[in-house]
Amino acid sequence: MKKAVKTKDKPNLKAKGKAGTPEKRLNTWLPWGIAIILVVITWYLYKPSLNNQFTNWDDPAYVLENAKVKEAFPQNAAFFFTNASATNYHPLTMLSLSLDYNLAVKDKQLLRETDEPPAFIFHTTNLVFHLLNVLLVFVFFYLLSSKRLIIAAVTALLFAIHPMHVESVAWIAERKDVLYAFFFLAGLIAYLKYLEKPGILRLGVTWLLFSASLFSKPSAVVFPLILLTIDYFTGRKFTWKVLIEKIPFLILALAFGIITIVVQAHIAGAPLKAFTLFQRFMFASYGFIMYQYQLLLPLKIAAFYPFPSLDAFGNMPLIFYLSPFIALAIIALVWLSARFTKVIGFGYLFYFFSVVLVLQFMPVGSAIMADRYSYLSAIGLFFIIAWCLDSSFNLLNRKLYAWRWLFLLFFLLYSVFIGMIAYKQTRVWQNSETLWNDVISKYPQSEGSYKNRGNYYAKLNLTDKALDDFLIFVRMNQHDPGVYSNLGNIYGMRSEIEKALDAYSKSIVLDSIDPKTYLNRAITYAKAKQFLPAVKDYGKALTLSQGLIDVYMNRSFTFLEMGRYDDAIGDFSLLIRNFPANDTYVIYRGICYSRLKQYPKALADFEQGFSLNPANGQACFNISLIYSELKDYAKAYQYALKAQSIGFPVDKNTLETMKKRLSTTARPTL
Repeated sequence: MKKAVKTKDKPNLKAKGKAGTPEKRLNTWLPWGIAIILVVITWYLYKPSLNNQFTNWDDPAYVLENAKVKEAFPQNAAFFFTNASATNYHPLTMLSLSLDYNLAVKDKQLLRETDEPPAFIFHTTNLVFHLLNVLLVFVFFYLLSSKRLIIAAVTALLFAIHPMHVESVAWIAERKDVLYAFFFLAGLIAYLKYLEKPGILRLGVTWLLFSASLFSKPSAVVFPLILLTIDYFTGRKFTWKVLIEKIPFLILALAFGIITIVVQAHIAGAPLKAFTLFQRFMFASYGFIMYQYQLLLPLKIAAFYPFPSLDAFGNMPLIFYLSPFIALAIIALVWLSARFTKVIGFGYLFYFFSVVLVLQFMPVGSAIMADRYSYLSAIGLFFIIAWCLDSSFNLLNRKLYAWRWLFLLFFLLYSVFIGMIAYKQTRVWQNSETLWNDVISKYPQSEGSYKNRGNYYAKLNLTDKALDDFLIFVRMNQHDPGVYSNLGNIYGMRSEIEKALDAYSKSIVLDSIDPKTYLNRAITYAKAKQFLPAVKDYGKALTLSQGLIDVYMNRSFTFLEMGRYDDAIGDFSLLIRNFPANDTYVIYRGICYSRLKQYPKALADFEQGFSLNPANGQACFNISLIYSELKDYAKAYQYALKAQSIGFPVDKNTLETMKKRLSTTARPTL
């Protein structure tokens, strides 16, 4: 007779009640009830984010200034699957944003290409995916833990309400986070089903979900490693069969890894270039422990965590030198725990594999860490907490069992604590001002925050506030070409021409290939009546970006003011081809023709402009002037009266002169 084997980590807690008994019915409906409660709590905490606006941090690149996102969905799918977008390759993410954009503008007529669509739909989609992810976390750990409800519920709750996850949900540009996590978690559930009943179909579904996750965000490349941690936790032997079944996943992960490296090869690692390899190792160690610290005590979370400032001797704060030793101590404790349980090892492996790529061993972004990188990785640590709480209610753990209610009370108070922070954090993302105010209040050394807040103020024409922020940024970083260009814009808005030109020139010294800086300097030169350098800068901007339509929009009027009417006509004609419904360009081309005394062409343009906009009194009066030049005084007087009737200020003397000419040329009647 074989002796029963007792499972150390996963005791069988299947219900003993008979079918149809109250106990059985409770076990059937309780998971559904918990799932509903999780959704309600999550919705309540994140509901303020639905009223948030777009921010100026990556949202323009992903939506507001992305022409392909604004194209009809799904006709733009081919482009996104064959091209990188917003400095990354994530076609499903971009398609989801395109779908939202098309829905957002469906019932709203945008007056200009620069008009912002309603942000509500974008935020709603992010929140819906987060709610789905909460349910997937619940289901995954419910199955992984042999249907232990406390473990599943606690892990899902911490995932749902932790304030470090607000960034992934409340930031429109982080759609990739909630989307890739959705497919990632669904793939893990499919893998558990495969382990329950192996078959090529279930493994194929897992692979397809993994593919979808990769198409949403390249961070999903760690998926095969997470599968191996599941194998470890569930007690699978690491045979050749187990390893071979991972090969299709590894091949796909490798392919996307190469694509990501190629796409991001031109993106600078920002501050990392100034640090040594040893310092980067300390950054990685610091990130490893700080993610854990922030997950336990999220007291100073922000959208941006700047790199440390070095003292006069090139030294960093003490915590960075201690971080490698703290990290090694944690790893040693996890290693030792494997002698007693797989829970801690599994949780830490899940955390480590999910976060290792962003620990700043290699240049990733311009911040030392980011809340969004904890969105999926934190699940492993939450699982350890959940397992400990569940174990305290196990009679076999007598020491923990005596403290179970105290543990539960502490957990509930902690949940309320982090939930309140999360609720407050969703409001931080209300707009660019609230976002960067929060970062500056917590990390005043974050130089980029002043630049971004200044850009927001500049967009609202709050030039004094914008100027203050840009000057602060310049004092902190004198090598950023963008801020000098922005300073030029502010000085230009304040009509401080010499300061504007000086700022643009400094920007060009630092970055001589930015066409918009040349364009802005050209506009400033034209405003100062320095037409020759203005035309030269317009030409340089076009050399760098032939499709920059803004050059033609501004150079055409400069040519008109210079009296270079043929050149102005060329620019206005190009603009008319691109914007056939715009009456302004047609009318000004007509003015050029009239200055060249090509009156039939001028008349045709003025009539076309007036037909495009019957409320345009200037076009109507210009028609009158052309007819006067053509000696058709009857029509000249007729259009002058019409221009006056629609509100154009026609001088009384002009009307009298036209009337006299009309009377002197009128034929006598018999």
